[in-house]
Amino acid sequence: MRRVSCLLLFFLLLSQAAVADVESEAEEKLKTSVDKVFTILTDEEMEMDQKKIKVVEITNTVFGYPLMAKLSLGKKHWSKFNPEQKAEFTSLFIKLFQDFYVDKLDLFSDEKVTFQPSVIVNKKKVQIPTVLLSKEKEYSMLYKMAKTKNGWRIYDIEIEGVSLIHTYRSQYNHILESGEIEDLLTKMREKKIENAKVLENNPSS
Repeated sequence: MRRVSCLLLFFLLLSQAAVADVESEAEEKLKTSVDKVFTILTDEEMEMDQKKIKVVEITNTVFGYPLMAKLSLGKKHWSKFNPEQKAEFTSLFIKLFQDFYVDKLDLFSDEKVTFQPSVIVNKKKVQIPTVLLSKEKEYSMLYKMAKTKNGWRIYDIEIEGVSLIHTYRSQYNHILESGEIEDLLTKMREKKIENAKVLENNPSS
């Protein structure tokens, strides 16, 4: 009986260690990326256009764009796209998502992020709650990360309980339920062109 108890204790400790590794790897990845972004945004000697380029380079290593694109459509619609359509959709999704958050960098002032204890979903999924302090107001943010072949990647973010992926999915479903796949791709192409014109007319924005 004592031997059995020791074995159970061993496996329990081993399990806890494995979970701790999962948590620490994902959290370290996120914290490092956030720290780098904030360091760039607070650099007073760097121009905003340079900041945006560097932020994109950093976020490219932490966002799981292909998975995010797939989840934003959901299984129902993703399975209906042929390989060429999936590739174009993913490319457009990445570009539009980058345009969205890069455009918001101009609003950065003196924000701070506090990390809270991570929540282990399983060995390949972790949720990391954070609190963003901006202008004396607090906003809850939940980063959802998955272990991919390229390491830990963010696949969704909840801001004040609202999921970015679910928001995208709602918009895309609305178009696909009343139209065709080409209708969605056309709208995304048009939005990409529109964003490029805005940047061309105001390069420092």
